[in-house]
Amino acid sequence: MKPYFTDSTGTIQIFLGDCREILPSLKADVVVTDPPYGVGFQYDTFVDDENGWRSVTDGLRCAMTDRASAVCMSFARLWEMPPARWAACWFKPGSVRRSRIGGFSTWEPVLLYGTGWSIANDMLRLPACVNHTPEADGHPCPKPLELFRWIIDGAPPGTILDPFMGSGTTLRAAKDLGRRAIGIEIEERYAEIAAKRLSQEVLRFEDGMVESRHGAMAIRQGSLLEERKEIP
Repeated sequence: MKPYFTDSTGTIQIFLGDCREILPSLKADVVVTDPPYGVGFQYDTFVDDENGWRSVTDGLRCAMTDRASAVCMSFARLWEMPPARWAACWFKPGSVRRSRIGGFSTWEPVLLYGTGWSIANDMLRLPACVNHTPEADGHPCPKPLELFRWIIDGAPPGTILDPFMGSGTTLRAAKDLGRRAIGIEIEERYAEIAAKRLSQEVLRFEDGMVESRHGAMAIRQGSLLEERKEIP
C-alpha cells in the first residue's frame, strides 16, 4: 500500500484509512497510541460512540497483537481495556475544567503491555509525571508532545506504530528522538495536519533546546541533551 506521506528521511510514514484494513500490510514493533474514548464526538467519517468504540477496540486488538504497547486512556473506557502489565501516570496539574469534547481529570493512566518499558520501572518506584501543555494543532483532543517523547524515550527498540494517529503527535515525537514510526489516520484533514508537522525540520522542545536546520541539533535522551556538531 502506498503511504499518504513519507518524510524527507524516509523514516516516518503516514497511511490514510481504517487501521483494521491497513495493519496487516505493515511491519512495526511498538504501539504508542491515544485512541478515541467513545465520548460521542462527531468527526468527518467517524462517530466516537458505542459503535465507533467497537471499531476502535478491533483496531487496538489487531495493532497490539505480538507488539509491546503503550495506550493513553481516559477513565471513560479504562475498565474495558485488557489488564496491563504496567501502568504509568500522566499528571495534569490544574486540569479541572472539561475539554470541549468532554471529560476531565488531573491525571490519566498510560497502560503498558509487553516488556522492555523503562518508564514502567520508573513509575512503579517514583511516579514521574508529565505536565500537560495544550497544543493548538487543529485537533479537538491533542496530547502534549512532551508526553509522547517521554513514552517513546522509555519504549523498547524498533519501529513505532500509532494506529489512531490524529494530528501526528506520536510521529513528531518519534522523529525528534530519531525513531522510525508509522501512523494511520482515518480522517484526511488530520493526516494533512500531521504531514505538515512532520515536514518541519526544526525540533522544538518545551525546555528550550531547538535546532536541526543546518545548525546545532539537540536530541533529548531522558533528562540529558546531547549536542551534535554544527553541519556546514
